[in-house]
Amino acid sequence: IILIENFFMHQAQITRKSSEPLPEIYYIEGTLQMVWIDRCYPGYGMNPVSHPDCPDCCVVCGPGSYNPSDGTHCLPCNNSFIYGAKKCPQL
Repeated sequence: IILIENFFMHQAQITRKSSEPLPEIYYIEGTLQMVWIDRCYPGYGMNPVSHPDCPDCCVVCGPGSYNPSDGTHCLPCNNSFIYGAKKCPQL
């Protein structure tokens, strides 16, 4: 994210001094906002209880849980006996 912000800040400095036409995508000073959206890959979720040193890290879902999509939580599933489950199997 910092690299993207730096790119647009640098681009703004250059376009301010140039008489060339603006590129298709350009930064208007003062308009850049960053919003952090937490997502984990399927089979992973965030667990601040088990991983207090990194509460915002995506970690593999343990047995008894699963994450079917790009969410942040491993959901309970009594039928899941593997790490990184992406679905709750029907028994």
